[in-house]
Amino acid sequence: MAHLCRTLVAGLGGLILACGHATPPAPAQPVPFSHKVHAGVNQIGCGTCHCYAARSPIAGVPSSARCHGCHKFVDKDKPDIQVINKAFDEGKPIVWNRVYRVPDHVYFTHERHVAAGLGCQQCHGPVEQMDTIERVAALNMGWCVDCHHTRNADADCLTCHK
Repeated sequence: MAHLCRTLVAGLGGLILACGHATPPAPAQPVPFSHKVHAGVNQIGCGTCHCYAARSPIAGVPSSARCHGCHKFVDKDKPDIQVINKAFDEGKPIVWNRVYRVPDHVYFTHERHVAAGLGCQQCHGPVEQMDTIERVAALNMGWCVDCHHTRNADADCLTCHK
């Protein structure tokens, strides 16, 4: 069975790779946010804002409360920061638009990848150099299977498909 799955994965992975690696454009966000400023210049670690990555399937996005924790002091007079602080004061969430998404039939967990020692940049690119986050990885089956093979990680079908 494992051999059959690997053969199927290799075949489908090649087919998907042949279809191209086009990544969608970055979605507009409700408030401009620079990872370059936060993660680069200020060296705020990814886990500070994406606090679920090490213990959950999703990395999570920061709440207005988390943003407000710093921005009640830092740059509080800037118009974009005032939008964040107003959302916090009113108890409203900031609804960030998702940049990365895998298909519903794929089971992916950040927790397992973080535990394996993969750095965020492995899949998300050099975010500390990006003003606007853009999807840099294809996140298709071929891309994932190549990564699993390179790292000698399990690539059986049921690893990612439940």
